[in-house]
Amino acid sequence: MRQIDDAVVIAIDVDPNEDAQMVRDHIARNDYEGVFVVAPIEMTEMLREQYGSYIITPPLAPKVVVNAQQTSAEAMTRGVKPADELRAALDDAR
Repeated sequence: MRQIDDAVVIAIDVDPNEDAQMVRDHIARNDYEGVFVVAPIEMTEMLREQYGSYIITPPLAPKVVVNAQQTSAEAMTRGVKPADELRAALDDAR
């Protein structure tokens, strides 16, 4: 994961069996950049209520794009996305 222009990428770990040290180890092993957080149970539940169960299912590669003003958040369709589709979603959010 690499930062893109003026976008902020936040990866949220929703696995209740993982902790901050496990996430740090994963970041180091894979040379990731960006912001990574471990969601408390309450946040995971809120995400599921807002977007459905797929949003807390990592193999489905869920993504939510929040606009620059932080006034709207849209879940993208499921699955891994090509770079141009991600860039277009980010451009639309600006």
